[in-house]
Amino acid sequence: MPENTLRERTRAKARGEQLRHPRPAPDAPITKAVIAAAGSGTRFLPATKAIPKEMIPLIDQPIVQYVVEELAESGIEDVVFVSRWDKKVLEDHFDQHPTLEDSLAATGRQRYLEATRRPGELANVAYIRQRGPYGNGTPALNAGHLVGDAPFVYAFGDDLVSSGVPFTRQLIDQYRKTPGVILGAQEVHRDEVPNYGMIETNQDLRVTRIVEKPTPAEVTSTLVGFGRYILPPEVVDILRETQPGKDDELWLMDAVDSYMRQGGHVYACPVSGGRWLTTGDPVNYLEALFHYALRRDDLKDHVARIVRRVAAELGEDRTNKTA
Repeated sequence: MPENTLRERTRAKARGEQLRHPRPAPDAPITKAVIAAAGSGTRFLPATKAIPKEMIPLIDQPIVQYVVEELAESGIEDVVFVSRWDKKVLEDHFDQHPTLEDSLAATGRQRYLEATRRPGELANVAYIRQRGPYGNGTPALNAGHLVGDAPFVYAFGDDLVSSGVPFTRQLIDQYRKTPGVILGAQEVHRDEVPNYGMIETNQDLRVTRIVEKPTPAEVTSTLVGFGRYILPPEVVDILRETQPGKDDELWLMDAVDSYMRQGGHVYACPVSGGRWLTTGDPVNYLEALFHYALRRDDLKDHVARIVRRVAAELGEDRTNKTA
């Protein structure tokens, strides 16, 4: 089904009227993004009792700043955070801090001054609070009226991609070739399949099946979809009509599946020249921390020395236990 026809049908169903909205040209720039940042960070308690998970430092900047930097480097100008009442510190981070900036300027600490100013200069930022059913589809639904009638980037605030070409730019390039829903994707080991939403595709990377947390025997693919997407506005229309599903949550993938069944095209975009790094639990967070530290010239030698020392100590412990 042509995309315009799908759009008209979903709009009519959602609003009960025949509306005609101008559809942006396929090569129109994608300049808006929505970041889902309303989770509780339960797996990081008690740290997340007072600090949003997205604001946990990854070396010397919070996790979510890496996400916003990727968006900005990909041409995103406007970022909408969907968060909640107790995440004011996230808003403060992407704001100015005149007192601190004046102090740093007065004492000549230019490097720290630039680092302090940088978050507030990355993009135009707006904040709304999540309302409605719990689930990863709700932030996209909440922000729909702000992103308007154009495709937008949808990102989870704790999913990172380390790559030469910013991954959001890779998603946008894929959208130019194959308009529709674009899903960030990466291959995983088969024993990790039950942990994720798995994607099956044809040879053109068009998605043919999405299975949430299957057993390895239930899927032929080891391609996982993670928290980075390009969503056309039709998906927001469908979310308005989507009922909460598993665990009484509003799932984005339920809306994407409906989009597919109504004739919409969905494509996977595997990470090129890099890798996806989730920070959703302490073990994966530690891996991301070491990954980014080892990529920094000012830290990599120190980190390598620490890793070698710890590895040697572990080896000594094993030797002592078997002696």
